[in-house]
Amino acid sequence: MVLTFKSVKKLSVAVIGSALAAAFMGLEAKSANAALFIDQEQSSSNVNMAYFSQSDLAQSFKPTANNVAGAAIKLREGIGTVGDVKISLWNAQGTVLASGIALGQVPDAWTEVFWNPVVVTPNQTLFLIFESFSNLAIAGDTNNPYPNGQVYANRGFQSFPYYDYTFRTYADDSFGIQSVPEPNSVLGLMTFIAFIGVSATKCKNQQSALYKS
Repeated sequence: MVLTFKSVKKLSVAVIGSALAAAFMGLEAKSANAALFIDQEQSSSNVNMAYFSQSDLAQSFKPTANNVAGAAIKLREGIGTVGDVKISLWNAQGTVLASGIALGQVPDAWTEVFWNPVVVTPNQTLFLIFESFSNLAIAGDTNNPYPNGQVYANRGFQSFPYYDYTFRTYADDSFGIQSVPEPNSVLGLMTFIAFIGVSATKCKNQQSALYKS
């Protein structure tokens, strides 16, 4: 096969197009594999920690991830019937960062809410606030099972340092990833494109020399 300037040019366009398509397909696959994961969790639920009617219910925690994308609490079995539950994420300065409402919740079940990932500082104390007009209650443990936070309950958010609600927080493992190829991939692609360009130019010059001779 004799390579001409025209054939090299066609080849370069096809190969570059394929390389770019593969790069973006790789990014899409990486994005598709992104998922939520449990960042913080206190799973013990051996007591009825608080009724929603007590008001001002909150749990402090320290995230490990750089974002919070949702939260959950465990409702105490055998108490209440059904109701809607709101969970809000707050910082220590008293600013609400995100919130969500779970509809039609029942006893002895995890109540989960999710929101767009919120950027946070790892190991910095945050708060989950729980609200509902229902007769449901939140499960928990009075033996300090979660050392990085505590229960707040009753009007004025009274502090209970050794108590913890049964709760979870979620983070998004794709949060903060830029939708561009990795540096090594970009470098390799640019090098290959440059090589194709040089080859095309070389073929064009050789063809010009042949026509002149």
